[in-house]
Amino acid sequence: MKASITVICYKHKVLANGESPLMVRIAKDGKRTMRSLGISVNPQHWDFDKNQPKSNCPNRNQIKQIILRTEMEYQSKVLDKEIKNEEFTTLSLIPLIALK
Repeated sequence: MKASITVICYKHKVLANGESPLMVRIAKDGKRTMRSLGISVNPQHWDFDKNQPKSNCPNRNQIKQIILRTEMEYQSKVLDKEIKNEEFTTLSLIPLIALK
């Protein structure tokens, strides 16, 4: 089964500044893994149907660029695994972050 990569505004979590974090969601074989992009947006400036910032969003172009770069990075990892016929999970696509 193919993996799907999408960037979403995680509106179920509201940060102290009133914004919600943007998360990359990787889904494959009924499993889902999410990772924060490290940026947030006010839910009023997010189009939840299209999963992209609205036209009135401040820093819209910068946010769209980050989203595009992230989706391309993960899509490239998926294609590389599929070309090599390697098995992978949603967790194996996300780099491990060393705990300090």
